[in-house]
Amino acid sequence: MRRWLGVLAIALVALDCAGKKRVLPPDKLWSEANHAFDDEAYELAADRYKALLDQYPFDTNAEDAELKLAQSYYLGERYAEAIAAFGDFERMHPTSANLAQVEYHLGMSYLRQSSTSDRDRQSYTNALTYFRNIVDRFPESAWAAKARLRVRECREALAAHETAVATYYLRHGNLKAAEARLSGLLADYPETDATAQALSAFAKAYADRNEPEGATLAFATLARYHPDGPLGADARHRLGPATPYLDGVDPLPLLVGRIEEMRLQADRQQVPRTVSAYPEIGGSGGSPY
Repeated sequence: MRRWLGVLAIALVALDCAGKKRVLPPDKLWSEANHAFDDEAYELAADRYKALLDQYPFDTNAEDAELKLAQSYYLGERYAEAIAAFGDFERMHPTSANLAQVEYHLGMSYLRQSSTSDRDRQSYTNALTYFRNIVDRFPESAWAAKARLRVRECREALAAHETAVATYYLRHGNLKAAEARLSGLLADYPETDATAQALSAFAKAYADRNEPEGATLAFATLARYHPDGPLGADARHRLGPATPYLDGVDPLPLLVGRIEEMRLQADRQQVPRTVSAYPEIGGSGGSPY
């Protein structure tokens, strides 16, 4: 009986050991994580950095492991986890010398998640916040120059969305809604290429409507704020050398003021007729029967 009890005890110990995850010393975890990171095996690197932090939170390499864990997530395109990990690092180490890099990669994690769909405008807005923060807080850092380029990229993306909406309304005859979007573009993104495209479209629309003042102000704003682009050159050509707005009075606030004055006109409030994509349930296609 005693012999069988001993065998049972040994079996239980063996089962208990088999159920436990192998525990590696911290230097081994750190070494394996770094080798995996250098080999671009980011899933394995993240696993090893996380194991080091979970098992040895006060290890001498813990702070570096937190940063490398976040970088592993980012480089492995696990952007939601990267945002969480970089955010944790920033909160836990508010005086770290790596904060500019952390904020840049936070911005990039949001930017990588963005697309052209409407719902992803928030990704650009979040990214823009981080890139601006780098420029403001760390203007002399190596990351600031990169952040300035990303600021322009985010602003162009946000302006492009507003321009697409404005020109949609313009094409469909809802001038009031279109001009509201144009006013927003002029207030928030006057220097962007997207706003230049909007100004060109509105200037031509005003000319087609026989509204010379609106056309002149839109072309003058385009030429004033985008002097080096092809649309600005076209605007200058259309205006001719005699226009007073290219070197004198700023036409942008005059254009915004004109839009505000004209917004209550009845012909600017036209709402386009709804067209169904399914003719059998209404719309312009009529009944198929």
